Amino acid sequence: NLYGLNTAKNSRKNNLIICEGYMDVIAMHQAGFNQAVASLGTALTPGQAILMKRISKDVLVCYDSDGPGVKAALRAIGIFREAGMRCKVINMQPYKDADEFIKKEGADAFAQRIENAENSFLFEVRILEGEFDIKDPDGKTAFLNEVAKKLTAFDEEIERNNYIDAVAAKYFIQPDSLKKLVGRIAVSGVVNKPAKEPET
Repeated sequence: NLYGLNTAKNSRKNNLIICEGYMDVIAMHQAGFNQAVASLGTALTPGQAILMKRISKDVLVCYDSDGPGVKAALRAIGIFREAGMRCKVINMQPYKDADEFIKKEGADAFAQRIENAENSFLFEVRILEGEFDIKDPDGKTAFLNEVAKKLTAFDEEIERNNYIDAVAAKYFIQPDSLKKLVGRIAVSGVVNKPAKEPET
């Protein structure tokens, strides 16, 4: 199950917030964000995502801002996407988590972070960017090849093209060039479909 789910399902909010620990849930509920739930330090499972989807198809990931938190967020995004949910990521920096953020900045500031939550795919691209030196032409080429692989995971042409346009605008490249690269990778079979959880 998920900590806080009984309260969250009656919150009448148009989304759910997933965080790492019960202290984050308590802090959010006390601040008025009673749509928050937590998987209590364990890795999110596809079954938990399905439970959440029954309440809302929109989920905001609010994991810790440190390295392990980012890895957990990336994994959760894949699970929510497989479950057919729409996902965004709340930026907690410079604080570690929601509990610390709300204590320091208050509920209004947290509401603003929710309003400015980042699209989950663009979050993945931003994290991937950190692995490359995109100021170097070779580094930028390698980075865009990896992004193109990720773009092949979108089955719907309109959705894929929307993300191609967004990435192209952010990294100052021609959308047609990126679209051709995605097409070449898709034809070659080097796709980046999310890994499915093993059946038990």
